[in-house]
Amino acid sequence: MSNDRRNRGGAQPLPKPYDFVPLASRIECRAPEGHHRYTHLNGALHAQLIAHSPVHVASGLLEQTSNQRYPMVKAHFRVNGTPVIPGTSLKGCIRSIVEAISSSSVSVTRARQLPHKLKPSDKPECLDVAQRIFGALGYQGQVRFRDAVLISGQTNILGTPQLFRPRPEAPVYLEAKDRLKGRKFYMHGKPASGDLPLEVCSVGSTLTFRMDFENLTPGELGLLLIALGLGEPRWYPKLGGGKPACLGTIEVVEPKVEITESMQQWYTDFDMPAPQARDIPALLQAARDERLVLEDKVRRLADILRWPRDDRQCPDRSY
Repeated sequence: MSNDRRNRGGAQPLPKPYDFVPLASRIECRAPEGHHRYTHLNGALHAQLIAHSPVHVASGLLEQTSNQRYPMVKAHFRVNGTPVIPGTSLKGCIRSIVEAISSSSVSVTRARQLPHKLKPSDKPECLDVAQRIFGALGYQGQVRFRDAVLISGQTNILGTPQLFRPRPEAPVYLEAKDRLKGRKFYMHGKPASGDLPLEVCSVGSTLTFRMDFENLTPGELGLLLIALGLGEPRWYPKLGGGKPACLGTIEVVEPKVEITESMQQWYTDFDMPAPQARDIPALLQAARDERLVLEDKVRRLADILRWPRDDRQCPDRSY
């Protein structure tokens, strides 16, 4: 929206709650390791997620409440009655970051101006690093995100602003010659209030987190750890609904990487092989040693996703 346009009621438009990480100049692809042999790292990442702002992942259901102000509320996603962040939501959040900070294609977009060279490969023998990790058409990914289950804290009802769908054709997304500015990420800040009731995991809530992986190189695993906000410079991912209103700020804490050294033992021994802890700083460095990280994109994203942001009040109306 241009600066001379106004919202209904004559109010000046608010600042945009997002910024852009420029797209990669080229894509680097190669054949994936595959699933027919185990030559690299296999295991799991265990951690916890801390909610630094209210988190809402919609279940698609409206539920009746005893709250007189909000008799109906958009419910948070649950499994067997327990609030969770679905593994698919976590996977999508982290994949978008991996794509932004590496020489990867843009897997999901509504933008019609995306250059052909940045579109995903449909050839399983030539996949970029995000496709090798998360999967592509004709190739199963090498990571599995489990649901993050609420173990501390509670849900409550939060009134949030009415939001509108993104408009990919808007000029704000374009530079000169109709080139895309980059990939959009929402900034953190002070959450805005409104009249749309959402059930949210409250600030300070703790959820379990587990990601299983197989046949990742040390650098690929390190790239995932950086995307989760465990590298330097640090950042705090955002997920779920209400991101423009500053919902969905999370932090990954107490990470522990366990590696199963010999996958052959899974098939030859009756007893499950004991996993071995792996040094996280060494994996972070491996991502750079394997040249998987684009440092200029990392710095740009870290600036957008830095937290806390007490200097920013998130928009409570159109922007």
